[in-house]
Amino acid sequence: MNKKLYIRILASFILLIYSNISKSQIIDNDQAHSSVKWRQIDTENFRLLFPNTFENAAKNLAEQLSEIQYKSRKLLKITPPKITLVLQGEHLTQNGFVQLAPRKSELFPIPSSTADNQEWLPNLALHELRHVAQFDKLTGNIKRPFFEQLAFALYGLNLPAWYFEGDAVQTETIYSDGGRGRLPSWEMPIRANILSGKSYSFNKYVLGSFKDNVPSYYTIGFFMNTYLTNHHGISSHEKILTDMRSKLLRPFNFQRAVKLVSGETPAQIFDNTILELTKKWEQEAPISADAPNLQTKESQYPSDYLLPQMNDNQELYVLKSSPTIINEIKRLDSLGNETGVVKTGMQITPYFHLRNKEIVWDEYRKHARFGKQTYNVINIYNIETGRTRTLTKASRLYSPAFHPIRDEIVVVEVNPANVSRLIILDSKTGDIRDSIAVPNGMHIQQPKYHPSDEKVVAIGVTEQGTNLVEFNLTTKESGLLLPWGNQQLERPFYYHDDIIFKAHIDGIDNIYLFNKNTGQHKLTDAAFGAFNPSIATNGLLLYNDYQFNGYKLAEKEIILSTTGQRDQIRLPYLSPTLNTIQRDSLSTEPASPIVVKNYNPSTHAINFHSLSISGTNFESFDNYIPGVFWLSNDILNTTQVKLGYEFDPDISKSRYSAEVSYKRYFPTFTARYMNRGMVGNAVSGNNPNNILMFDYRDHHATFEMSIPLSIYRRNMVYGYGVNFGTSYTKRYNTSLNLQNFQDVIAFPLNYQVYINRNSMRSKMDLAPRWGQNVSITFRHRPFTMGSSGEVLSLRTNFYFPGLWTNHSLQLRFAAQKNNGIYVGTYDIPMVSGWGHFNSSIVNNTAMASYRLPLFYPDWSIGSLAYIKRFQGLLFSDFQNVDESLAPKSFGIGLSADLNVFRYVLPDINVSTRLTYINDNTASNKIVPTFGFSYSY
Repeated sequence: MNKKLYIRILASFILLIYSNISKSQIIDNDQAHSSVKWRQIDTENFRLLFPNTFENAAKNLAEQLSEIQYKSRKLLKITPPKITLVLQGEHLTQNGFVQLAPRKSELFPIPSSTADNQEWLPNLALHELRHVAQFDKLTGNIKRPFFEQLAFALYGLNLPAWYFEGDAVQTETIYSDGGRGRLPSWEMPIRANILSGKSYSFNKYVLGSFKDNVPSYYTIGFFMNTYLTNHHGISSHEKILTDMRSKLLRPFNFQRAVKLVSGETPAQIFDNTILELTKKWEQEAPISADAPNLQTKESQYPSDYLLPQMNDNQELYVLKSSPTIINEIKRLDSLGNETGVVKTGMQITPYFHLRNKEIVWDEYRKHARFGKQTYNVINIYNIETGRTRTLTKASRLYSPAFHPIRDEIVVVEVNPANVSRLIILDSKTGDIRDSIAVPNGMHIQQPKYHPSDEKVVAIGVTEQGTNLVEFNLTTKESGLLLPWGNQQLERPFYYHDDIIFKAHIDGIDNIYLFNKNTGQHKLTDAAFGAFNPSIATNGLLLYNDYQFNGYKLAEKEIILSTTGQRDQIRLPYLSPTLNTIQRDSLSTEPASPIVVKNYNPSTHAINFHSLSISGTNFESFDNYIPGVFWLSNDILNTTQVKLGYEFDPDISKSRYSAEVSYKRYFPTFTARYMNRGMVGNAVSGNNPNNILMFDYRDHHATFEMSIPLSIYRRNMVYGYGVNFGTSYTKRYNTSLNLQNFQDVIAFPLNYQVYINRNSMRSKMDLAPRWGQNVSITFRHRPFTMGSSGEVLSLRTNFYFPGLWTNHSLQLRFAAQKNNGIYVGTYDIPMVSGWGHFNSSIVNNTAMASYRLPLFYPDWSIGSLAYIKRFQGLLFSDFQNVDESLAPKSFGIGLSADLNVFRYVLPDINVSTRLTYINDNTASNKIVPTFGFSYSY
């Protein structure tokens, strides 16, 4: 549930004082597939929307939602108004978010192969509904139809991300039998840092780092919230929000409220939390523990060598993950030297399975048009031939594992009704050979064959918790191997007739062996955690041993003894809270019957919620004109309506506008009308120097259609599509009586076709290592008499690896041909410094740039800014290369990636350039420029 809480306006108030270019939107604006038939359960407190195939699972959730809502809001003493929850049952990423503008929560409810210690969907709902309670406690009086965006902004500006996410994780842990706060793997990265002597600042834990292993702000936020609860009572959270509620414009509102309630500042709470954790964990640290003992390549940055497996030739394979490279399966020799084998692409859970010369893994894919229609497919790679085959298409399959001998693969399928089953696939064709139903209400994970091929073991997850489940492939019967519990079980497999798996029975993740006669035996005694076990050809146990700098490799003889085990079960840090919070429930009176009805998105298309000062969702403030817009968005992201008024102070003219965007089907459509006050120039008489200015208004209507498509294929991302646009302009009320004035511009046509192919980027990559991007645009006026013309433009962009890792070489070329009314109009990028010299007509431009990371300082400037990276830039621009190959300009640049005021979002880049203009007409040869951009 590593969810982002999307805050569209969080940055907008901060960034109003800057001129900037936003790289992307914050809110998830993808759509579900247009073929989805939506159903709803509408009650007094919530409306639940879901695909018709998801009805049974939605009913089960609806029966629990009243109690989940009660738990999420009880301690905040708030009763939130009704909210819509959307179950995106066709979207396989385990995630979710809550937003205002419009008010809703989207839950991605399909369980995957990612290990957990309880049922996925109810816990996700508990976490997200806690955010709803936070919203309404803090800004609940600021409501639609005018002020939801303002409420969202004030929420994001007042509450830091570490607090609202940590509070939600604490809530999910207190009010469930699982929750991340009970998992040793949740605290493991911070515990490893502290016990390894790695002391990091508050800013670093909250805002992250490129160069060091720090968990997300969810984790440190959970510990700090738990510290507040343990030392100042669970009521402290309600008191903080109550104090802030009436003072939302007070500077440092959160810090003052926390100080008032606890007597400590957030920075002091962080320091005290770390001190308390250090004391607790040092006392619990074992005198001796296992350690990584297999050699791997020395690395400047943290790196993970996941899922070690050995084939019959004693070749060791791992899935390597590092901030400097994208995930790749590698072969290691005895000295730790690495040979790249195959890149795995996007995965919900890092995974592969090796059998001699074949490797199988699952991979995440998406529909080309609809971002919330996603899939999980099965790939097989042949080590000898170097060929990769995709066995399935548009499937929902997880965790493939080879049969010991036959050409078969066992996988888990989760169908659109959220029901799991075991599937046996033909490893050559991908055809289904057999299937096995699982017990009702159970989700299964990570299956593995018995060497005799008669049985399969897997993890079972239900509302009772987790267990190991064994399936008989002949009788298709299943049986439980352990008592139900809330262990985070992972990677079970057969060792002869026993089963080896990962669990945290004594409070630390370790590898265990289960024997049906003698029970469980601990095989490892890791300091921080042991994971991903397998058996080497020499009979030793292979596994991952977690360290502060990543998952490392270890091997150990399998000895069934208890030596080295801890005498006491280690308890989570939350335990004082767990002992003091009463988990009372709602009345046991029977709930109202669940009624399911059809939901028609078209009848709910209009949903006005906010007044805004930006008509572009704060994507950019370049050329910003003051105004106000009334916004409507439907719950399913298919229809947006904007009604606006702007006043341009530069020309003292007003604009009125109305816009409708519709994105339900394969093409997207946008229709816009504007009534604008304008200023123009005219020549008086025969003297071209006698220029008069005149005023006029116009009716300007535009229509745009686009088909934006993108797909993933292994480590490549493809984007392609077409755009079409036209407009109609009628000018009137001219202040001068003009001759040859064109009052109608009827339907100029614009067309664009583009295709992009770029490799996925690692965390430290500044640009794709490889990329090819081509766009062709054509514009003309076939229906306007007396002002015809056309322009055809080509824009290309290519990326190549630099001299060292994470460096990038970019080459760009663009050309255009125009005539008629379009002479002097440019649809291609111009050279740096253009406008500072006398330029001839430009037919083409080219650019070469080299970007490189300089260093990663992780510098804090108090709470004002936190600088994570400095970048360098060398560039050279060319103009009309068919006439001259001499650069028209060149220069250097420096930029910094940072966060401000401890806000996790947005990620900000500030830059400066010095451009030398290689033209004799330039009044200034060296031109400095400054830039500011942000992204989410």
